[in-house]
Amino acid sequence: REAPYSSHEVHIDDKQIEWFQQLVESHSFEDGWKILVFSHAPIIGSGLRVLQSVHIASGCAWLNHCSPNRNRFIQIVRQNPQIKCWSSGHFHLSHEFQDSLVQVGSCTFVQVGVMGPQSTRDGRRQSRFFRGCGDEYIEIYSINHHVRVTAQNANEEDLDATETKAEVRLDATIDLKNGRLIHAREQTNGKASGGSALTTETNDQKWFQAYVPQEEDGCYLEDLDGSIGDTFAGKVCWWHMADGKVLGLHQGQVVEYDAETLAPLGVVLTEEELNNREVLVVQNKTTLALVDEATSDIEVVHPNADGSYWRKLSRSKVIRLEERAREEAAKQWMEQKQILRRK
Repeated sequence: REAPYSSHEVHIDDKQIEWFQQLVESHSFEDGWKILVFSHAPIIGSGLRVLQSVHIASGCAWLNHCSPNRNRFIQIVRQNPQIKCWSSGHFHLSHEFQDSLVQVGSCTFVQVGVMGPQSTRDGRRQSRFFRGCGDEYIEIYSINHHVRVTAQNANEEDLDATETKAEVRLDATIDLKNGRLIHAREQTNGKASGGSALTTETNDQKWFQAYVPQEEDGCYLEDLDGSIGDTFAGKVCWWHMADGKVLGLHQGQVVEYDAETLAPLGVVLTEEELNNREVLVVQNKTTLALVDEATSDIEVVHPNADGSYWRKLSRSKVIRLEERAREEAAKQWMEQKQILRRK
């Protein structure tokens, strides 16, 4: 594993990326090729729902999340319209969210859930299958393992009337001619084919969705020299530092975003670390600082050695296991010393 900061980061080395790019380019759009890609983790810039408190905080949301080449994948997608679909899992989230299917250019990004009851984050157990309809369409289905239907409802003549099977639901269709993603609910009054309604944003607010800045979202701070203002939990804003790094405030946390895609990279300061202090951006946007209004104490938030600000705290699993072994050895030594003292 070449992931020095997070044991759960999915990393693809340069040799594999070169192979992938050459494979895509050798099957060109002009020659009529249509490519579907499957990977464990999604790519940065896909726009799929991600949990800021889990994957962003741990630096393991995207392929090559901690690597400087993390944008290579979305660049390949943008340059090659023959890539029609990119399917990934990793987040253990269901297919019910509006951003479990996202279109970027000619490519549809697809979130795939989990089947196991111990693995799901939101109680739903789902997998997907894709049905090709010649050269014209690709249908994207959900298999809802948590929803059981009878043989009659499933239209399965070979099943006993008392038997049940997982519900199969059409979620969307990709028009391969124009690249358009057509959601099934657009044709069925808000319900996907199969009966299960997709979750609306009003029903899934408990899921902490990472904010993604938009050029015209009204939250950008342009002429910034001093305080960013109130830092209450409901405030959302973002800005550029002098070196091009993109920082923002969301849900009471300071977050860093990828400068090219504006996708979230990692948490700079948690709400507890911010601790109601005032956030300052000073010295022509070269310095990020925190000020305690009660004591006037100031703390400068220094960038990492690579120039980034987000805290890469989730170290390699091997390192953490070694640390745990040393801690256990020290604990056993102390217990032995206490036993000898009692004797």
